[in-house]
Amino acid sequence: KFSMWRTCGICGITGPARLGLTTWRERGAILRVAQSAIFQLENDEPNPKPCGSFRRMNETLGDLGEFELIRRLVGVAPVPTDATAAGQLVLGSGDDAAVMRPRPGHDLVVTTDTFVDRVHFRRDWIDAPQLGARLAEANLSDLAAMAAEPRWALVSLGARREHAVEDLVAIQRGIALALARHGAVIAGGNLTAVSGDEWLTLTLMGECLAGKAWTRAGARPGQLIAVTGSPGRSGANIGLASRDAAALGDSRWAGLVAAWRSPRARVELARTLERTGWVSAAIDISDGWASDLARLCEASGVGARLAGEILPNDVELAAAARELGEPLDELRFGASDDYELVLAVDPAGREGCLSIAAQLDIPLTFVGVFSSRPGVVLKDASGGVRPLAPAGYDHFRAARP
Repeated sequence: KFSMWRTCGICGITGPARLGLTTWRERGAILRVAQSAIFQLENDEPNPKPCGSFRRMNETLGDLGEFELIRRLVGVAPVPTDATAAGQLVLGSGDDAAVMRPRPGHDLVVTTDTFVDRVHFRRDWIDAPQLGARLAEANLSDLAAMAAEPRWALVSLGARREHAVEDLVAIQRGIALALARHGAVIAGGNLTAVSGDEWLTLTLMGECLAGKAWTRAGARPGQLIAVTGSPGRSGANIGLASRDAAALGDSRWAGLVAAWRSPRARVELARTLERTGWVSAAIDISDGWASDLARLCEASGVGARLAGEILPNDVELAAAARELGEPLDELRFGASDDYELVLAVDPAGREGCLSIAAQLDIPLTFVGVFSSRPGVVLKDASGGVRPLAPAGYDHFRAARP
């Protein structure tokens, strides 16, 4: 690809020879500039911004300063394919606050999530655009659980002064592109300097028709329990990579690595199912399938009966359980980081839900039924029934990776 960029219209670089660059270090810097431009084009950014000169490649926040960084961050946001959010954003970045105008007859749905270095991610496991996108997907999954349409986001960053400017720009670009896929835009944010662990916070706002948001409190006895995807995959990747980082490049675990690095929130499925009226309750299970299902049951005043023989069949997850020496159900139901949904579905809507999920190419499995008896239990293939402990992630009890 380097040879393609001898006369780059984005960064203005015409090749190392004409710039008089002779060392491998200098040529490597030019290559990184070119790769940055390629990333912008391959990710469909409609108006790629100049990727800077050789001098700028090594700039830190301390070199650049807060306000020039803000200018650059604001400049990376793409235009979403759905112009609704942009049209309702009366005033975005550049003032003391943003101004939005929700549509008449709609409720505002708001969520927020924070990623802390060495708690929620490790930079040697994930690149900057993936990290930004992952933060966006965490918030998008919360809105999906409420059947809300994503609209506007606020991004806050706590970074050390020696952090590379281009890295933060790439994180912002990852956030913006992930949001744009669902018609949402970045409306503003905040920057602060830290001396310890760095962190990123995203606050995401969406809309739904007044009174139509899904909640955890709508499940009823006799309704079916459905789950998207295959819970446990992200947690399995964390377990494997924590033991040996080489697992991140092992083809045996490619699906598990992708589940952690590049998750996709089920926004489109949720929005489509909301219009059918078949779903009455939902929850994002990013803290763990068992613990989040228990929270939904508590909010709804119901219990849950899961059938082990019809749980998602995941060969890669089963292989990871053997590799880690852990029971498969501990990976599947325990603390993970999967942006999947558990749904309470009217029995009459079962086939319709499966059809919609298939059209959207999203795995959906019916795994049990809600009951009037409290507690969550799992029935195995032999007919035995055991309580399912609500194991899940707890920020104040979990150890750092």
